[in-house]
Amino acid sequence: MRDKVKVKVRDKLLTLLCCSAFMGLSMASHAQSLMDVYQKARAQDNQYGAARRALEASLEKLPQARAGFLPNVSVVANKNHQIGEASFSSAPYVSRDVRAWNWTTQLTQPVIRWGNWATYAQADAQVTQAKEQFSLAEQDLIVRTAQVYFDVQVAMQSVQVAEAELQAINEQLTLAQRTFEVGMGTITDVHEAKAKQALNLAQRVSALNDLTTKQAELEKLIGEYVALPPMQLTKSLPALDPTQLNDWLTVALRQNPQIRIQEAALTVASKEVSKSMAAHAPTLDIVANRTGNYSSGTISSPADLSTRFNSHQTAVQLTIPLFAGGATQSKVRESVALEEKAKEELTGAKRNASSQVRQSFAGVMNGQAQVEALEAAVEASQNSVESNKIGFKVGTRINPDVLNAEQQLYAAMRDLSKARADAVMQSLKLKAMTGSLDGDDLAALEKLMQPTQSTAPKPKAQASR
Repeated sequence: MRDKVKVKVRDKLLTLLCCSAFMGLSMASHAQSLMDVYQKARAQDNQYGAARRALEASLEKLPQARAGFLPNVSVVANKNHQIGEASFSSAPYVSRDVRAWNWTTQLTQPVIRWGNWATYAQADAQVTQAKEQFSLAEQDLIVRTAQVYFDVQVAMQSVQVAEAELQAINEQLTLAQRTFEVGMGTITDVHEAKAKQALNLAQRVSALNDLTTKQAELEKLIGEYVALPPMQLTKSLPALDPTQLNDWLTVALRQNPQIRIQEAALTVASKEVSKSMAAHAPTLDIVANRTGNYSSGTISSPADLSTRFNSHQTAVQLTIPLFAGGATQSKVRESVALEEKAKEELTGAKRNASSQVRQSFAGVMNGQAQVEALEAAVEASQNSVESNKIGFKVGTRINPDVLNAEQQLYAAMRDLSKARADAVMQSLKLKAMTGSLDGDDLAALEKLMQPTQSTAPKPKAQASR
């Protein structure tokens, strides 16, 4: 019964292997580069699309504010038809049918309205704020695209490493069984190899699940399923000089999108104070109107005497606010409080930007050091595997020593792949904090990548002991 269960589990795992191989062929036939994914995200990501529409809407605030300086023209017209009965001097009721119409055209040209100037300046600041918010959305899209892309690449690399590790373990299991059968090995070697094989199969399933999850995140970003070819970074990014931190901080405090957004928000709040205080000031307008009127008579007149007249009027209208129940003073106090709130938020944005720049800068520095250390670890682990294999042949090493060395090698390869991706992401986030991240950075990054080389060891003839 136990053997049947093992056979079923093995068949299921072989089915997963076949599906993975088919997925790999599909990826190769529908290759998508980093820039391809970025262009699709620009066209189809819903967050970026919403930010673009928000910018388009905010750009209309300036024409709306400008309208406060331009003439306002309106036309009002109406037509009446009145039917009734009327009695004059106790005479019998007679039917009356009266028709009338009139129209008025009025033009109002603001001359002095201090609130309109504050509204226009506020609208200009709101447009600036919207542009900075869209700039932030653009850089956020680049970071999210790179993050999703490298998450998929790391997940594929993990699957590839698990497959290579499984292949090596299978070879060692075959060798352990062969040496045991001829009496040159121990059953312990066989059990060790089988345990490693079972553990690696479980790890490979976990890697496949992780790849599916990361692929779903990519699909959510661009709105469709795309297959990525396995790629890896072959060159390190230019190293940072530890003394450059202050330069990055200076640039970030001047160009960080979030800081610029809060600076524009402070301007908006300041102009709101001016607009609220302008409600105390008098206004001066030029008003001109022209009126036309016609009536066939009145229902209360015994004679039908029709009237028709046209008139026009030009005036200067002065409005002086006196008292509004305290609403104006309350609005001023509210605006001042919101201005102070905007100042606090600007201070918070500056502190947050400074903190994030320091974290990203340290992340880049530590990431570069970690990549160098892991590259050395991979090279040392490769030498260790070769040495243990030679030692196993001559009898100075046992099979578990070879398996442990190979497991250490593949763990180092997985860690190196992730460390490279993390270092790149920290570099992109650092540029984003200074407001200088754009699509060219992804294009430059793509030039440092090449198709992933197979991590599977080359088959070698194993000599029996």
